[in-house]
Amino acid sequence: MPTILLIRHGESQSNAGLPTSNPKSVELTELGKEQAQNVADFLKSQFHPDLIVTSAYERTKQTALPTKSTFRHIFEEEWPIHEFTYLSSWHKAPSTVEDRREYVRQYWEFSDPTFRDAPVSEPESESKSESFEQFITRVQAVMARLKSTTYDTVAVFSHQQFISALLWLSQQNRLKLCPDTMRKFKEFLALHPMPNGGIVQVQFKDRNDKWQIKPIFSQLKPLEPALTRK
Repeated sequence: MPTILLIRHGESQSNAGLPTSNPKSVELTELGKEQAQNVADFLKSQFHPDLIVTSAYERTKQTALPTKSTFRHIFEEEWPIHEFTYLSSWHKAPSTVEDRREYVRQYWEFSDPTFRDAPVSEPESESKSESFEQFITRVQAVMARLKSTTYDTVAVFSHQQFISALLWLSQQNRLKLCPDTMRKFKEFLALHPMPNGGIVQVQFKDRNDKWQIKPIFSQLKPLEPALTRK
């Protein structure tokens, strides 16, 4: 039975309320770096990952760095597990979470799974917008990849919305994308916040087996982070 460790990156500049622009280049704060070290220390005491997976985003790579140093000969791969990027119209100039709050509210109130906040001609990249439909397709592809892994233990350093989407999809028998479905995902996200540096342990016997999910937040207690930061 493979073990998947879904790890949210440590506190980022954006999480701390600082202005940011390109989401791919956002870095960890000093607290985030401490959380990353705590993750590595916890994994050393409880697990022995065979593979480390990160997104292309700087904050996941920084979070994984202490774990890579701890398990020096571990395999490492970069997968498309970056955050749900739907605000590319805000990437031209620095802005804070508070600046974007009303736009985010309107986006989820509208909840059109096909809407994309970018011209159709815009080149595809991890920092450009995607529709919710495109996001879910990306998550489903990663889910299939995790279910078919030949590694015993995989440490996946990702982002809150992506991890939440994996967990949400694992509970869905059938999925028909529509505004109501999109709102239900948003509700799931609000009801199951994941702290920076948090870990969710997932196990399953085979592709068709339901995920066995275990949140692990004990490694965060010494730092007492703000659990409600988005």
